[in-house]
Amino acid sequence: MATATQNEIGMGGLAGICSGYLFKKVSKYAAATAIIGYLVVQGASQSGYIKINWKKVNDQIEDLKEDLTDEISEIVLDEDTLCLEDEGKLKATVRRAYDAVKQNAATSGSFTVGFVLGILFA
Repeated sequence: MATATQNEIGMGGLAGICSGYLFKKVSKYAAATAIIGYLVVQGASQSGYIKINWKKVNDQIEDLKEDLTDEISEIVLDEDTLCLEDEGKLKATVRRAYDAVKQNAATSGSFTVGFVLGILFA
């Protein structure tokens, strides 16, 4: 009879293989769709069918960069966010993810190995 740890390793590996396989299959189509979409927009822009307001695009990108920088550098003292004192939201998220992986080391490790195998053999 298998122990709980063996079951966790088996289920994590199986889930990883399935996830890796699906990721590789879906990512090919997603990349192809993005590339084709980009080429269509560029072609339409070059042909004069559409006009892209690059100043507005660049302004929106700058606004997004400022917002993201402010959010990352913000010091959070709220108990609901599970942030430590002087710890930003991004650092707190990374810490919580690390703690979760550390608590489930067998499942996380076998999932990671299975995910890589799923990608390799897809």
